[in-house]
Amino acid sequence: MRDGNATHTTTGPANGSGRAAAREAMRERILDAALTLLARDGFAGFGVNAVAREAGCDKVLIYRYFNGFDGLLDSLGARLDIWLGPEDSDGVSGHYGSVMRSVLQDYLRALRANNLVKQILAWELVQDDDATRRIGKAKGDAIGRWFQGVRQRSGPPPAGSDAAVLNAVLIAAAHHLALRENSSGDFMGLDLRDPNCWARIEAVFNTIITGAYGAPDGTEDPP
Repeated sequence: MRDGNATHTTTGPANGSGRAAAREAMRERILDAALTLLARDGFAGFGVNAVAREAGCDKVLIYRYFNGFDGLLDSLGARLDIWLGPEDSDGVSGHYGSVMRSVLQDYLRALRANNLVKQILAWELVQDDDATRRIGKAKGDAIGRWFQGVRQRSGPPPAGSDAAVLNAVLIAAAHHLALRENSSGDFMGLDLRDPNCWARIEAVFNTIITGAYGAPDGTEDPP
């Protein structure tokens, strides 16, 4: 029997879960630092050393948790919460057109509210290198998998509709208009700093989606 002053060391599952939580916290810290760095400085000079300095950690941890720089880029691209926001439309199900209207509305609003993501998207447009291509591919793959989830909730799009192209065009339009809101503030006479203008844009998106995918009862329902 040990006396009352003995020190007991915990080596059970609780200690292991604490280490796992610490690892996850460090991963998130590194990812957040990488995002901050990208938004502030772009992809020029973006690398393991720069991210480690921004995160205030040893660069060895980036290799440990992400298997190097490429793994870090893949993890950034795969984080849907970065690109899609809170995903309020996750619970929406039913007719494909109805789900897509909800998805695009949530995506556009989340994008407009996230200046960090808009800055990263802007850098992707003006710089083409291995880093931008890799993070872009990982992001595209993740969003593609997410759209597969949309299809599981709603079923396939109507026969004869080229959903892949239409959805890509709508998302590209959302990106461009959101970026213009931060730069010039207008596009072809539209005042993108006016909330009423964005209400009109959302209504037109809804009209396009309804025209392409129809409404649950086969009619043109209002936006």
